[in-house]
Amino acid sequence: MIPNNNLSVLPWYTSLDQQNARKWWVFNRVYPLFSPGRSILPFQIMRDPIRVEDLSGAFYSREVPLTTGLQGYKNGTGTTAYDGLSGFSRIYLYNIPAAPIDVENATMMVAFDEERNVLATYRPIISGTFTGYWDLPAGTESVDILTYNNEISEFSGYAASVNAPPDGIFVAEIYDSKDNLIANCINELVAAGLTVKGLDGFDVIVFPSNFPVFQQLNDGQYYLRIHDRYNTWYSEIFTVVNDIEPYLKIEWFDREDFIMDAGAIVYRNPNFKNVVYLQADIAKPEYVFEEEGETRDGYFFPIKQISEKRYRFSFLASEYLLDVMRFIRMSDYINIEYHGERYKVDSFLLTPTWENNGDVAAVDVEFDTATVAKKIGRGYMTETLGDYNNDFNNDFNN
Repeated sequence: MIPNNNLSVLPWYTSLDQQNARKWWVFNRVYPLFSPGRSILPFQIMRDPIRVEDLSGAFYSREVPLTTGLQGYKNGTGTTAYDGLSGFSRIYLYNIPAAPIDVENATMMVAFDEERNVLATYRPIISGTFTGYWDLPAGTESVDILTYNNEISEFSGYAASVNAPPDGIFVAEIYDSKDNLIANCINELVAAGLTVKGLDGFDVIVFPSNFPVFQQLNDGQYYLRIHDRYNTWYSEIFTVVNDIEPYLKIEWFDREDFIMDAGAIVYRNPNFKNVVYLQADIAKPEYVFEEEGETRDGYFFPIKQISEKRYRFSFLASEYLLDVMRFIRMSDYINIEYHGERYKVDSFLLTPTWENNGDVAAVDVEFDTATVAKKIGRGYMTETLGDYNNDFNNDFNN
């Protein structure tokens, strides 16, 4: 990605210092990039391709507290209970103590149904520790895993995200603006559509935000951290608003992927729509009138007349948001929603004027929709005084 050329409504950086509010001239002011309370704004991240063989040694950072259990199944001192797996088909294991072939009764993992009936056991017979995937049987509700065995290793292993995240996205975490970890959310992002699409020479990490990510997230300021073993990205700070209805919503997308010199914006496979919420009011429209005609004997005779209502709104924006909103005018589909009304936009023009402090601009927007009225010509009608009889024509003065 070209520096200072953001292509995503929710921008991403390689360090926290690149976040807009952390720039020295911004003085910790956070531009409110609004996001619904249970969702994350759709986003995309471009990266160098990750080779498949690079994924086998990668690991997740989500650890689960050790518990006791599995007596009679394990040969060690620490067992992890991993619950709430209904509907999942695979679990990732990191640094789990393996069971040498000469150790009896050394089952290392057990899958249970809802009533704690054993559905399956797993015992990788190798030396040292095991890292990899275990495909779970249907109906698995919980798994107990031997995560520590002092006869095998000095280190604790752990199980993490179920269902393989796309192409090496192993960590996704949400923090508040004070850098406090709120939650690990890789599973939730995957369930809501997180995927990776390979293009010519680079990958695009795509999050279409198909479903809500969180049960509840309080109003406030947050950012995301994503890690794929080789790269770590930090999102821009966004402002969660649980009551998003009063805000103006703009949605735009193309029929096909938008490929450009600076990279790409993916719109197909998966289907993706840009979405931004603004604190703005549609007001003070302009009424545009055009006409063509000719003047004869001092009188103007119109040939074509066009009347149109042009809508307007204004808002404040930082540079990163203007970067991506410049593509709205070029998009195949543009929709605006405001107070329950939906506008299918035909043309869209934004005009920024930078404020004196330099980190935000006052932006004026005008857009056109299906309000055009056109009239071709205007005929000359002779005056008549009505119908003389009952034959339904204007023959009174005949």
